[in-house]
Amino acid sequence: MRRLGLVLTVVGLLSAKDISADTPKIARAIGRQPVYRTKSPKYGLLSFGPKGKAVWLVLDGDVLYVDRNGNGDLTEPGKRITVERKAGRDPDEDGYSFDVGEICLGGRTHKGLSVSFVPLKLYANGSLGKRADVRAALTKDPKAMAASIAVDADVPGMKGGGIGGRVSVSAGPIDLVGVLQFASRPEDAPVIHLGGPLQVDFYAERPTLRVGRESEFVLVVGTPGIGPGTFAMVSYRDTIPEGANPLARLLLPAAKSGAPPVQDECEIKSRC
Repeated sequence: MRRLGLVLTVVGLLSAKDISADTPKIARAIGRQPVYRTKSPKYGLLSFGPKGKAVWLVLDGDVLYVDRNGNGDLTEPGKRITVERKAGRDPDEDGYSFDVGEICLGGRTHKGLSVSFVPLKLYANGSLGKRADVRAALTKDPKAMAASIAVDADVPGMKGGGIGGRVSVSAGPIDLVGVLQFASRPEDAPVIHLGGPLQVDFYAERPTLRVGRESEFVLVVGTPGIGPGTFAMVSYRDTIPEGANPLARLLLPAAKSGAPPVQDECEIKSRC
């Protein structure tokens, strides 16, 4: 079967300036760190807004340190969050999560931050388990954990369906680039950019389209970060205007060699 090329454009949704903007530079130094209980704490970074105000996340066993005011001092009161334990559940088998709550940066308050970790092996038997990067991560560490974050972000110039009209944003556990995993060193920490420039991309997997067969693909709107799994997806509700729909342009190979490709277009109206 012949495969189709696919190009996505957006009608009335994002400006060219937004799409082309770069991820801000992030300083990787931490001012003060606590004495960790484990020998191998894991590091992640959140970057808020166009200027990239950084918030460190450090996983230390069943404790998560969060630099909730962005001053680089993880030893301050209120920055140590313990895991949410649920009766009858084994964290090593079912995963675990941390309810962080508010993040206050530069006069803006972001609400409802949660950080979760799930065993990557739970995806092994599904479609995502067929991906080479997922298989490689499990081969390297059968106990590997994939991270996810969710927050209602106070984004300048944007409104959403989150707390107080904030924009609901989520990232992980996987995107087109790979699995979101915290790093062993601060300089290697994945960076999730919240409230940054928006673009349209596929969700988790690129579709395989063939002539004569129905195919389904899922698109998301969000901001790319630094590292696998860091694409920060924006919730559509009250954020993306009704009627601002992506336009899928399909390029079909011509029947005759050397002829221009055959083009078709369809407006994507369905939202999930």
